[in-house]
Amino acid sequence: MKKVMFALMCAVMLFSMIAIGNSEREDYRGGIRTRIQAAKQRIEQGIKNRSLTSSEAKKLKGELDGILHKIDRMKDDKQINQSEREKINSDLDRLDRDIAKEKRDDDHGHR
Repeated sequence: MKKVMFALMCAVMLFSMIAIGNSEREDYRGGIRTRIQAAKQRIEQGIKNRSLTSSEAKKLKGELDGILHKIDRMKDDKQINQSEREKINSDLDRLDRDIAKEKRDDDHGHR
C-alpha cells in the first residue's frame, strides 16, 4: 500500500511540474510578465530614491504602456507566437536600457 501511495504521489508531482513548465513556455506571461513587473518596480524605485525625475518617470511609464498595448493587440487572436514574443522582449530590452540610462543621468531631483 505504501509503494502504491508513493508511486501515485510521484506521478502527481511529475504531471504538475510538466503542466507548470508547459504553461510558462507556451504562455507569454512566463517571462514577459515578470519583466514587466520588474520594469514597473524599477521605475517606482527610481521615483522614490529620486534617481528619476517626474518627467523621466512619465516618459518611461508611457513606453511601458505602449508595450502593454502592443501585447493586448497581439493577444487578439488568443495566442502570442514566438515572433511576437521576440518583439515584446526586444521592446522590454529597450525599456530596460532606457530606465538604466535615465537613472544614471545627472538630472536627479531637478523636478
